[in-house]
Amino acid sequence: MDYAVITPYIVPVEIQSKKTVNIGDGFILNNLIKLLHPAECKYLFTSRKELSENDIDKINSTKALILAGANQLNDNFTIVPGMSLGTLAKIKVPVVPFGIGIHGISKQNLGMSNTTKEILTAIHQRISFSSWRCPLTIQYLNNSLPEIVDKFLLTGCPVIYDDKILHNSRFNHQAKTVVVTVTDRQDFWDRETKTIDFVAHKYKKSRKVLSLHQDFLGIQSNLQTNQYTILNTWKIKFLKKYDGTPFSLRNYARNQGFEIFKPTSVNECLSFYNKCDLHIGSRVHAHLYFLSQAKKSFLTYVDERCVGFSKLLEFPICNYNNLSEYLNYDFEIYRQNCINYFSNMQKFVDYLQEEVL
Repeated sequence: MDYAVITPYIVPVEIQSKKTVNIGDGFILNNLIKLLHPAECKYLFTSRKELSENDIDKINSTKALILAGANQLNDNFTIVPGMSLGTLAKIKVPVVPFGIGIHGISKQNLGMSNTTKEILTAIHQRISFSSWRCPLTIQYLNNSLPEIVDKFLLTGCPVIYDDKILHNSRFNHQAKTVVVTVTDRQDFWDRETKTIDFVAHKYKKSRKVLSLHQDFLGIQSNLQTNQYTILNTWKIKFLKKYDGTPFSLRNYARNQGFEIFKPTSVNECLSFYNKCDLHIGSRVHAHLYFLSQAKKSFLTYVDERCVGFSKLLEFPICNYNNLSEYLNYDFEIYRQNCINYFSNMQKFVDYLQEEVL
């Protein structure tokens, strides 16, 4: 009972100057492996690089290839870059999507390409069910591939589920340690600074931590090595204090009394979150993880990725200008939806363990 996994969590060395590891993708992988226990994940491959012949041989030595979820389903989805039906035919074991969602960023899901349709149709010829993470994803699949709609299970994301949320642990009402997650790319400054401001003023006596699921500053540093070498410390002081960069956002948070937490692994991040009480921020998988532990969490809008989860589980997407309006949300609504959709997840996991692995 072993399997291989393709995941976006692994970022190949050759693209690390442009792409950074997302801890949230690691949360998905971690919970996927837990759900499939006692089956063993024997090999991990990245979705960001073509499969070699040796990779395919390793995959074929297992019972199945699991496609670990994130938001990689767009109009040109091909599992890994450049995959064709010919390459797919070399993989002799079932290929199974697990918790994948639509891309969610503008113009990425306008109409599924013929290549993507062919690949998804081909992998579903070998399996009875696949797992997808939100209603918007299911709608996109149903519209694009109406002939196989009965194989698409709306399971939600693996990160949603844990014993605490499913078995009625009381929601934590404490706020001794409050975590703020940020998405410090594109047009982020207003959203993230207002979230920091709200937490700083609302939870004055709490320990406050800014948690970074992705280190975009690391990418910036890699791309501008010569610039940073030339700049001396005294010169940096003459830069604008808050210039809308990841670097200045961290300084902004520090000046509001926040610690900065930059996890280097999934286990480190989860271990820290397990000691915290409340999450407010823009990282959807931090949101889902806190809720899975029966800890309150409030999510701000970044793109359509969070909308699908909100429709599935009926939690509010918070306007960062009015965060106080959401604090009385009834989290038992969320819990009941988790319980309802876990039956789909259990059906999917049972299928894998009994018929595939």
